[in-house]
Amino acid sequence: MSSQEEEWPREGEVLMCTVRKIEKFGAFVSLDEYKEIECFIHISEVSTNWVKNIRDFFKEGRKVVVKVMRIDRGKRQIDLSLKRTTEQQKKYKLQQWKQRHKSEKLLEMAARKLKKSPEEASAEVVSPLLSKHPDLYTAFEEVVRRGKGVLTKEKVPKAWVDALMPLITSNISLPSVAIEGYLTLQCFEADGVRVVKEALAELARPVDGGGERLTVQVIGPPRYRVTLEAENYKIAENTLQEHVNNVESYLADHDHSYEFSRGEK
Repeated sequence: MSSQEEEWPREGEVLMCTVRKIEKFGAFVSLDEYKEIECFIHISEVSTNWVKNIRDFFKEGRKVVVKVMRIDRGKRQIDLSLKRTTEQQKKYKLQQWKQRHKSEKLLEMAARKLKKSPEEASAEVVSPLLSKHPDLYTAFEEVVRRGKGVLTKEKVPKAWVDALMPLITSNISLPSVAIEGYLTLQCFEADGVRVVKEALAELARPVDGGGERLTVQVIGPPRYRVTLEAENYKIAENTLQEHVNNVESYLADHDHSYEFSRGEK
């Protein structure tokens, strides 16, 4: 193991590992994110409960999430713990690993199509994107969000852009949340049915900003359920309010009864 700073993890860091060998008093694992450095997890750091059979916790080839407890550069030793990772840390790390694996797989598919080597892929795609993004998957998410300009802005060659775009847009999904609101709407004019239909169409009309999706479900006139899906709660709340404002503007010149609430009454 090299003693260069960048090749060592930090104390307290949560890492993804691959189980290589299981012994009576622990397991040997390799650190996936640090050039497969090999470490040992002692049985005392496996579980907060008594460990009757260590193979209940490890299997060769399986991925495990661990926490770095101590680093001794003099002894070239890294102490890891399985029991000191929280469920939230494990869930986040596993998701991060899956995203990294997916982005690398998509890059590999594009490279194969272009007959490019891993070194060329790194130099022509990965390095330019990582100069502005924390990781490759985040860069690909930004491509889904904003289009191929994310790639061309960082001077990724056109051949790569053409090969990557269909792969990214078909395989990378932006995170999504959903919020609901409830609408009570009546119009007292002679053609009130038409006005209500047009108001609901105005509610569902896309607003500037992008990929948010709004649906309107009839609960029973004059009651409607409004659901909006967006990338995060802040965007969802702001976008829903824009939709509501559009309806209120449309109804301003009509004899109507209108109420919108976030909670069902």
